Amino acid sequence: MTSDQAQSRLCRDCLLPKPIEDFRLRFRDRPVRLRQCRECHNRAEFIRRSTNRDRLNRRQMAKLLTALKNQRSDLGVKALCRDMAARFGGVDGVVAHWHRSLDADLQKGGYAAFRHLAAILRLTQYCEQNKPDYGAISEEELEEAIGALGGPLSDSD
Repeated sequence: MTSDQAQSRLCRDCLLPKPIEDFRLRFRDRPVRLRQCRECHNRAEFIRRSTNRDRLNRRQMAKLLTALKNQRSDLGVKALCRDMAARFGGVDGVVAHWHRSLDADLQKGGYAAFRHLAAILRLTQYCEQNKPDYGAISEEELEEAIGALGGPLSDSD
């Protein structure tokens, strides 16, 4: 065996010979190295963590939707919506996760699909109960509310 062969190893994933330094140590205090090169190991870890993250997000979404469906107080609905926005990175993140979860659960059917529909009904009920009466608001208050939403204050804008 030559010194070049002793200093290189064949990666079990990419099947390329690489220098021994490109293989992680199995343990810090021992010279035993993994059979995967660092690149292949990092790629495999990225996929594993991504899969775990998706699984955790699906589980979190399911729990939050069940809690939303069962929530009886309007204050609780607000708190759950705020919690969902914080966990999933804002309203856009909630919508994206909910959409993926809904698609998967509708294909499965059963209780998983029902949970989404019940949560949507509860949100609709909350919005209907708490919508402002725009007929009772003065013109100035209405313009102020529109301005707070970022809309134009007048037709000339």
